[in-house]
This record gives sequence, C-alpha cells and structure tokens, in this order.
Amino acid sequence: MQQLMDWTTGAELDPLTLLLWLGAVVVAGALGMVFGRRAERRRERQSEVRHIVPGNAHEVPIGRWIEEGKQLFNLWQERVAQVTELRSRLDAMAQEIDQLRAQVGQIDDLRTECLRLSQASEALLLERDQLRSVLGRISELAQWASQIRPGTTGETAPEVGP
Repeated sequence: MQQLMDWTTGAELDPLTLLLWLGAVVVAGALGMVFGRRAERRRERQSEVRHIVPGNAHEVPIGRWIEEGKQLFNLWQERVAQVTELRSRLDAMAQEIDQLRAQVGQIDDLRTECLRLSQASEALLLERDQLRSVLGRISELAQWASQIRPGTTGETAPEVGP
C-alpha cells in the first residue's frame, strides 16, 4: 500500500491522463450496467417460460408462436379496417369527381349558350341600328314631305329618289 501511495504522489499526472482514466471507469461502469440488465431480462424471460410450461420444453415455442400469431392477426385486422376506410374514402372521392365532371359539363354548356346569346345580341343590336337609320330616313322624308305640301302651291310633288 505504501508503494502505491508513493507511486501516485511521485507520478505527476497531467489532466489528460486523469481524464482518460475517468472516461475508462465511466465506460466500464456503463458496460457493467448494460450487461447486468441484459442478464436480468434473460432470467425474467426464462422464469416466465418456466411458469407457462414447467414440465414440457417443447410447448414453449408453440406458446410463443401462438402469441405472435395473435399479434399478427390483430395487426392484420387493423390493416383490413384501414384499407376498408381508405376504400370508402376513395369511393366518396370518385362520386365527388363524377359530380364535379357533371358540373363542368353544365358550365361548358352555359358558356356555349352565353356565346350564342352574345352573338344573337350583337345581331339584334346591328338590326336595331339599321332600323333606327331607316326610321331616321323615313322621318326625314316625312318632314320633307310635310314642308312641301303638294296641294298648296299647285305643283305636283317632285319625285324622290331612292
């Protein structure tokens, strides 16, 4: 013991060496804890297996397989439920798409009707303008005819050109 004291006091330890020793101790402690916990889990599993089937070791894997089968079956049922829900959503979306397509068709029909009505309106406006010009010409002629009354001067009414 005295030699160890002499060695530690005689050896000048720099901070890096102390840090490395401290790190090694921490790593060793952590590894000890990990391996201890692992061994404890292994012992727990073995004791559970012994409690399930104490006398027959061949039935232990079957029990595990049954449990895994149950878990897989439950997982499968969940997945089937999810697929069913997704399928119903997809069907609803398909119906909505069909409705939207029908509405788009109606909108296209309305646009075509609007274009036709717009063209008809332009034709009617052109016809209205022509009729106004004819009425204006008739009004001018009537005014001109009323100014020249043929019976008052004794002359005959002059011929009007086209």
